[in-house]
Amino acid sequence: MKINSMFLALVLIAGCSPDGAEISEPPFYNVDRNGTDPLTLQELQINIPGELAAYYTDGGNCLISKIEELAAQAGDPQTLDPSTVELLSDIEDWQKLNRSTKRIILAQVIVSNAGRACS
Repeated sequence: MKINSMFLALVLIAGCSPDGAEISEPPFYNVDRNGTDPLTLQELQINIPGELAAYYTDGGNCLISKIEELAAQAGDPQTLDPSTVELLSDIEDWQKLNRSTKRIILAQVIVSNAGRACS
């Protein structure tokens, strides 16, 4: 009975995914959680979902260039002073975060700031 219920739940979840999205859809960006250097453009090379690709065709070059620029300015997340990066200045306990968490948060901030700058 439990197996049938679990199988039914899995079918419902997969069948109800929005716009035919698959469970194995790639991440928006792929940060090396064990990295020890500044974030690279390869880590921040975003996978723009198909429905947004047309919107970013013209601004895509701006977005990628801005991501690269902001990542270079930020430097190594381990030694970063959060007050120097917009949207990070409110994080008081930055130094208490582990390396992986810093990289993920910084990646989100870089992509967000680049998107705002290019819109």
